Amino acid sequence: MHDWPWPLQMSAFFVALFFLLVIITVAMLIILRRYKIRREQKKKLFQDTIDTFLNNCLFDETFNLKEEAQSFKGQHLKSKLQKKIAVKEILVYNENLKGESSITLKNIFRALELDAFILNSLQEGRWYDKARAIYALSELHVKESRQVALYLNDRHETVRAQAIYFFIKTAENNPLTFFTKLKKELTLWELIQIEDSLKFVYEGPNPNFSMWLNHELSTVLIFSIRMIQQFNQFEYIPAIIPFLDHPNEQVRKQAVSSLRKLNYESLLEKVVPKFSMETRLVKKEIIKAVESLGDLQMLHDLKPALTQNEEWQTQLMFLGAEKRMHPNL
Repeated sequence: MHDWPWPLQMSAFFVALFFLLVIITVAMLIILRRYKIRREQKKKLFQDTIDTFLNNCLFDETFNLKEEAQSFKGQHLKSKLQKKIAVKEILVYNENLKGESSITLKNIFRALELDAFILNSLQEGRWYDKARAIYALSELHVKESRQVALYLNDRHETVRAQAIYFFIKTAENNPLTFFTKLKKELTLWELIQIEDSLKFVYEGPNPNFSMWLNHELSTVLIFSIRMIQQFNQFEYIPAIIPFLDHPNEQVRKQAVSSLRKLNYESLLEKVVPKFSMETRLVKKEIIKAVESLGDLQMLHDLKPALTQNEEWQTQLMFLGAEKRMHPNL
């Protein structure tokens, strides 16, 4: 090889280097694959172990939870991975079991001191660890509201969403008390999540949404006005009326919309005289209100305020309302 020309020596060197890299890469892939297989086997074995333990706790009346939990914790809950799998399995069981079984699962969670592990993850973990930790606290009703409240204004949306879910899920009444801790406007997704959670997750009495009408965040204010209508809280109609004159057009729009859907009889006499001075957004809501609560003549009285320069959508909404109120026009 020493007698080979220089270009040929370089070519041979790079070919040998290439094959060496291929061999190393293949070896690493084989090692990684075997590691993953062994890891999955250990996870499966531990899942079977925790399943057996949980089944004994739930269905064996002679099972001594306190003693067995101490023994199980010492033998099987030594690594973070084992604790994560245990939490996951308890959450799966909790999702499918109700009543006394659900209470027993919560007792098992505490007996294995997994609540301390979760709280540690909440304090020291990365954002996705924190989100998972808050979810576990929510589902297992571990009421650590002071610690979870710190994450209501977290920069990660997922963490904020889980913190909101926690307060609604664990509340026995007044599920919106976390509003007092908010420092930034709620996103559309968060507003949808809160409404959905109130309807399908929260199990207590309907909250009094009027108590949040003085909140400094406009999204909370608008949400509260809308929820008064969504939950048919007619007794709070007088509390909405002052917001027809609010400086924020979004608030005025929601006030008109909610009062219209609550069939507030005096709505038109309050908003029609101000129609010409209103913004495009609020004008569209007033047209809807006249269509629902007024008559054709009242609608025609709005027409002079619809100037040639009026935004085309408002003009179209007016014509649509007119057509629906008098199909023969």
